[in-house]
Amino acid sequence: MAGRVLIFGSSGNSGRNLTRHFLELGWHVLGVSRSPHSHEDAKFTHISGDITDASLYSKLPGAFDLVVNFAGIQPSILSYDENLEPRRALQEYVSTNILGTSRVLDFVAARGIPTYVYATSHRDIENHWAQGRRLANNLPVSINPQGDHALYAATKASGMMLGDCVGDSFGFRVFNLRLPMIFLVPQNPHYLKAGKQKLMPFLRLIRDARQGKALEVWGDPGLKRDYVHVKNLLNMVKLCFDSPLDGGTFAVGTGEAVSTESFVRGIAQEFAPGDKEISLVYRMDLRTYKNAIYEVEEQAELLGYSPVLLPEMLSLLHKELRSSDSFTRWGW
Repeated sequence: MAGRVLIFGSSGNSGRNLTRHFLELGWHVLGVSRSPHSHEDAKFTHISGDITDASLYSKLPGAFDLVVNFAGIQPSILSYDENLEPRRALQEYVSTNILGTSRVLDFVAARGIPTYVYATSHRDIENHWAQGRRLANNLPVSINPQGDHALYAATKASGMMLGDCVGDSFGFRVFNLRLPMIFLVPQNPHYLKAGKQKLMPFLRLIRDARQGKALEVWGDPGLKRDYVHVKNLLNMVKLCFDSPLDGGTFAVGTGEAVSTESFVRGIAQEFAPGDKEISLVYRMDLRTYKNAIYEVEEQAELLGYSPVLLPEMLSLLHKELRSSDSFTRWGW
């Protein structure tokens, strides 16, 4: 049965995909974000605004069955190097990821909205990451304070804990979704690193494969991790809403544990031109450490979750890159 969903952070890459997903399901969608965007659907409305602005919430019309909070500040969107301007970064992270989240939660409580879904970072359990270890949903927060995402992780974890407390106090369901990197076709193929624009690494591999170039395998080729397509995130949001559960914290993973070498080979096979065989170049000198692997049995049992795995993920990315004309827009 279709309902009404309010999506904070609807102009981001995941937010745009979630908006389209709910519209395809026949839902009415109100999107809120600082950047304008549109969907060709009469059931979609967008309001420009910042979740830290208290005046925003009086502008949000109607009742909602579900609120999804994808809004947040993270390193890949900062226009400066947070190591050079740590106080500025601290204020931005706290303002949006804690104060802004508290305003969203106050809105959910005041409107009596029954279900709230919060997207948090898997960086909040970075100290649990280990080669070959499968990570459970109920691991305690353990942030790497020397990590390049420490402030981000700390403020997102604070937002998650706030949600649990407020939901319990006011009687609405809270689902926290712990996200690794989500693979999707972005509006812009670049991200910001220390304020400087960089091509997303997986898109660089795809571009090079299409051009028949050798592909680099960084770090330990046997390092295993989950590679998570955006469809898994979209499905998890809807599965949480549909479930009879009172709430919970779940990783959006696959449990597949794909090695770096297998991932790069998969891209070579999917995107190489014609029958051209792509060679691999091993760069052990370039470190990679995103080796999070998630248990998904609980998600399957409690929610009916069935993740998209690597071969299907690469096929879906290829289809969308073609259908969105991204190759032409990006000059590939």
